[in-house]
Amino acid sequence: MKKAYLLIGFLIISFVITNSSLAAADPYYYKQWYLPQIKAPEAWTVTKGSTNIIVAVLDTGLDMEHPDIKDNIWRNLDEIPGDKIDNDGNGYIDDVNGWDFVDKNNTPSPKLSGKYSVPAVDHGTFVAGLISAVHDNGQGIKGVTANVKIMPLRVLDSEGYGTSATVTSAMDYAIKNGADIINLSFGGYDYSSSLKNKISEAYSKGILIVAAAGNMADSTASTGVDLTDKPIYPICYDQQFTENKILGVVASTKQNKPAAFSNYGKGCIDIAAPGEDFIGLVYHDNEKANLSAYYEEGWNGNSFSAALVSGAAALLKSVKPELTPKQLIETLMQESGLLIIDNPKYNGKVGAGLLDIKKALDKVYTPAVTTTPVVATPVTGTTPTPIVSNAQIIVSTKAKGLSSVMIYNSSLTRINEIEVLKGEEFQGLNVQVADVNGGDKEIIVGAARGATPFVRVLDSNGTIVSSFLGFDANFKGGVEVAAGDIDADGQVEIIVAPESGYAPVIKIFDLNGKLKKEFYAYNESFTNGINVAVGDVDADGKPDIVVAPHQGLMPKIKIFDGQGTLKKELVVYSPQFTGGVNIALANVNGTGPLEIITGAGPGGGPHVQVLTYQGTKLASFMAYSASFTGGVEVAAGDWNGDGNIEIITAAGPGGGPHVKIFNSWGGYLNQFFPLPNTFTNGINIAIK
Repeated sequence: MKKAYLLIGFLIISFVITNSSLAAADPYYYKQWYLPQIKAPEAWTVTKGSTNIIVAVLDTGLDMEHPDIKDNIWRNLDEIPGDKIDNDGNGYIDDVNGWDFVDKNNTPSPKLSGKYSVPAVDHGTFVAGLISAVHDNGQGIKGVTANVKIMPLRVLDSEGYGTSATVTSAMDYAIKNGADIINLSFGGYDYSSSLKNKISEAYSKGILIVAAAGNMADSTASTGVDLTDKPIYPICYDQQFTENKILGVVASTKQNKPAAFSNYGKGCIDIAAPGEDFIGLVYHDNEKANLSAYYEEGWNGNSFSAALVSGAAALLKSVKPELTPKQLIETLMQESGLLIIDNPKYNGKVGAGLLDIKKALDKVYTPAVTTTPVVATPVTGTTPTPIVSNAQIIVSTKAKGLSSVMIYNSSLTRINEIEVLKGEEFQGLNVQVADVNGGDKEIIVGAARGATPFVRVLDSNGTIVSSFLGFDANFKGGVEVAAGDIDADGQVEIIVAPESGYAPVIKIFDLNGKLKKEFYAYNESFTNGINVAVGDVDADGKPDIVVAPHQGLMPKIKIFDGQGTLKKELVVYSPQFTGGVNIALANVNGTGPLEIITGAGPGGGPHVQVLTYQGTKLASFMAYSASFTGGVEVAAGDWNGDGNIEIITAAGPGGGPHVKIFNSWGGYLNQFFPLPNTFTNGINIAIK
């Protein structure tokens, strides 16, 4: 049978990337402009995808050992690898991770034994990575999903050609082996009734088909062509169905316009998604100089638009697995954003609009919370829905701010403001809360950098319980604070650390300011400051001292016992990231030890994580726009009185005074602005 499926899904303007500098966890995420464009970071506050959802990628094969996707490759659990037996009886021997329908073997990766095209060899890996490259692993990029599984099925050879018969067989495999979505980033003029029928079968069995419109399908055209009267397949089989069975995708530009290179047409296109200037995964082979990279940038093409849509559909299926292909198509189309059409040739031929994952997710997903407050934005005068809770959020400012703490109730109304330190030198406070005398929790503050290093403990009315200097009076680098009964003497100790400009010493004081113990948390030469928190994170019944660098070191959290003995170290973001780690502790799971909540410091994305003592990641999300690099402060407590822990975040320097509230896995709940938006020096937060 002739090889009719020329791989027309992509154009290449390729640049091999080098290890330059980076975002907190995925070094090249900052180059992925298209993810914010389709509201992926906002969608990740709801879900990053379920490991139970499977996207079959029918393409040129996948680099099975690529470090940025190997952990998200589908595994056929009914097959025993290497025994040369068809254990699951599906007709394919040892198909542990999919199948190669071109060379008919169980290794669905590109083959380099004969003629090959580098772009074609790379193509399948690039598409798969856009759908589900692993997040926060210190490698490369982020996929639209972080956890969804990729079923690699090789249907195109290493020059980018295939047949409808091969694609039909692979689709049959995907249907029978549990795929939820099938991505088809290719097309050609070969019409096949068998493939058309197989698409109908997949649709009837609840599997969504996503297909690319292709680029410049007509060899005589300098731009994309109108598929209305000159269809390509598989995308245009939809012209012959009585209902919409294929989610057809057109490429768009950074300006949200149809891409000039992209095909378009009535009856084929349903939605638009970005299709230019992509960075992504490519096939790596140490023995081939032209395949030596792991990542490349500058890729353009409809193939990648389709991949973004497949990833979006996978996120929707993750929160609501029962969604049918019809519901997925209708939701993604109805909740799409504005696609700017400035050429009449596109009228009615480029789908419903631009992919907007967050709007689509919000349409199908109902958060599992008993109360969903309205957004509170004092700037616009909106009044939040009252919540029955005695919780209070404590807000202070960083340096160049205020010497007071502001107290907000659970309805985000300011109920008090306490001037903690008087004098022009005091222009910021580091703040924590703890019960120091067996009653309600007290507010503990340390003077921010630029002032005498006072430490004070106050009750909610502003009465001073304790006041002392955490360092010598001439030290002006700021004081970080925490509290807990570190030595099991029945009395709460105050723990202080330098915010900046001092050796990395942890000091332990009694409530009266008497120094009881001190030790170094990092090498003595490190003087960029330490964040500190106290709580039992390893379930031994004793509070631990948890520290993290402010900046200038790899993001390594250290955990010490009350005597200063090191118990554990955790690298919580990419080792190359040196912007610091903000920390809080809370019993997110509801039982057992406290979990560690981290917020990336300046220079990284606003990345929040919830980790166990062992380093297991329980939650990971972006608290603000992924492009914001001012750092994110974190606190945690039961804000709304529902018995569950909420995570409170505050934007660091460079951002407005923006406080946001999330549930423990990153679902957005509420927000407010304790100061005018013009204040951009950063704020600190605590919850009691």
